[in-house]
Amino acid sequence: MNCDLILIANASEARLLARTGDAAELVVLDAVLRSEVHAPSGLEQPAANQSVWADNSLGDSHVPARPLDPFRGRMRRFAAMVACRFEQELSSRHFDRVAVFAACPFLSELMRQLSPATKRSLRAVVDADISDLDPTQTARRSEQELQAGEYANRQREAADRERRLRRFAGAILEEKAAA
Repeated sequence: MNCDLILIANASEARLLARTGDAAELVVLDAVLRSEVHAPSGLEQPAANQSVWADNSLGDSHVPARPLDPFRGRMRRFAAMVACRFEQELSSRHFDRVAVFAACPFLSELMRQLSPATKRSLRAVVDADISDLDPTQTARRSEQELQAGEYANRQREAADRERRLRRFAGAILEEKAAA
């Protein structure tokens, strides 16, 4: 029985969904909304992106070469928050298939925040904002993309097996030629 974890996100909201079994409905595990925090007028705001890496608890350990524009900074902070929550859920239990749906440029920011182990576990990464779809369409679209990801994974594994067999066969022929 498959257990799927699906993240549907954009620059202002994210939903973590789960499905157990092929015919089961999607269940909302969590919803994360970006909260807008504006400093009162007259107070100086910190440089954009400063709080994302200040304590090295969110996102990458490097500091960008130049400050980000305010929109990009808010998007990066939100992507770090979503990535953290996504990785918490992923580590809390085993999921057979994992998918991310988000449109660029938010998808790019989100992928920067995910750990390499999380990136390896992704079955499908889709550059599309499907947050406005109804639950039935969301379930259908996520299943299509997960199946496409499985097919691509099988194709990649078959190509890897074929490459290893060719290498092995070539090594045996070289041994016979040398003998």
